[in-house]
Amino acid sequence: MPLPPPPPAPAPEAAWAPTPPPRVPPPGSGGRASPRDRGLGVAILGVFATGVLAVVTGAVDEPGVAHPDRWDPRIADLAEFVEDERELEFDHPVHVDFLTAAEYSAETVTEGDALDDADREELDLTIAQLRAVGLASGDVDLFQVINDVSDGGTLAFYTPEDERVRVRGTELTAGLRVTLVHELTHALQDQHFDLGGVLDGAADSSESVARRGLAEGDALRVEDAYVTEELSDEEAAAYEAEYEAEVAGAEATTSGVPDSIAAIFRIPYDLGGPFVNALFEDGGNDAVDDAFRDPPSTEEHLFDPASYLAGEDATDVGLSLGDVETLDEGPFGSPGWFLMLAERLEPSVAFDAVLGWAGDAYGVFERDGRTCVRTVFAGDAEPEETEMRNALKAFQDALPGELTEVLEVGGHPAIDACDPGPDADLAVVGRSTQVLVLPNLWGYLVGGSAPELGPDGSRCFAGSVLDGLTYEELIAPEAQEGLVAEVQGLAAAAYVECGSGER
Repeated sequence: MPLPPPPPAPAPEAAWAPTPPPRVPPPGSGGRASPRDRGLGVAILGVFATGVLAVVTGAVDEPGVAHPDRWDPRIADLAEFVEDERELEFDHPVHVDFLTAAEYSAETVTEGDALDDADREELDLTIAQLRAVGLASGDVDLFQVINDVSDGGTLAFYTPEDERVRVRGTELTAGLRVTLVHELTHALQDQHFDLGGVLDGAADSSESVARRGLAEGDALRVEDAYVTEELSDEEAAAYEAEYEAEVAGAEATTSGVPDSIAAIFRIPYDLGGPFVNALFEDGGNDAVDDAFRDPPSTEEHLFDPASYLAGEDATDVGLSLGDVETLDEGPFGSPGWFLMLAERLEPSVAFDAVLGWAGDAYGVFERDGRTCVRTVFAGDAEPEETEMRNALKAFQDALPGELTEVLEVGGHPAIDACDPGPDADLAVVGRSTQVLVLPNLWGYLVGGSAPELGPDGSRCFAGSVLDGLTYEELIAPEAQEGLVAEVQGLAAAAYVECGSGER
């Protein structure tokens, strides 16, 4: 789903890997891409490093990049843990800048005078696209939204350009240690796999998001291992309290962020975590390393990790817009289809329809003075296309106004949708972050069963478990205590069923 690059910022252009509160909240709590090949699913809400870089000293490993001779004593044990957990060694230490809240904001917030008219027009075009597909309503200041999430929605970032970690906080609390483990994992990835190159090598926006999900999922797994293995009971309790306070603070400072944009920001985390878990369960750190060398090529690999394990790639799909000039083209991506449909349809129905994804196309154009988008869906087979066709018709009926049209493009189901403008009330439900619980759980179920059942068997297993649960059960706070036992019971039956090939 095409979105513009972030507002311009002084070098380094874009910081890698913004970290939400110490660990990523569960669904429900509240880099730049080229102008012609973006994607609404691309994680546009990355942190933008905008401050003057501190003067650094020490041995120079590469031209223009300095690093210390030894680790800061405060974090040496954290670096050692990351090495042990990832079974890789650092080539050299990296600088860690402990910043006050004001200093951190100066690094992450882009000033309004950094935008020119073309930047403003591109941001307005993006909101028009979001309104067209029913994921935003009204006059949204995307520039302010980006700044709100970049500052208030993050705690730290690692930048490959200068190989530094910048973190919000000067006191090494339990939560800050967990955050540093996450960012040091990115530094280790960079030293072994050229993190900047991994992202820059993406052919399109969907591949870019998938690669970011690989990096974030890897860092989340190491972070979770640190919490489980290294924190004492007292430290764990302090961490939980600190975490809850960070979540509350982030929710307060990002309260004006449309939920769909918050979900776009979360995709590399919420879907990258189960994706890397699937790799790790299948082949340990070696499998994760192999994925950095041969990264996922489409967001479907995050949405359904079995597709990566099975070596499935995207089918080429055409837009068939004829002589109509497109303002932008690119992939829409499995998460994009899901967020769009789940905003209007029962989320489980939307999820089942998107699981049949085999490829797509997305184009932006003008019609009668309005910004319009065309999305074309290719399914794995005709039944999957019929399911999506029915879902699109239901979506059309549910979206207020009469500016959408379900059609056939090259024999595939498609939809044209036009922006009704900022004055239209599109009755946005605002549950995009919450519905990510479905692909998140699916990914963990696939990852836990794939080593024994294989990709197809793991899909059977995950589908059988989810068939026994309702979306309401998954998101209801009062149901969480008994949900684990229910999932375990469903999993035991599903394992027998799918392992025997009965489905």
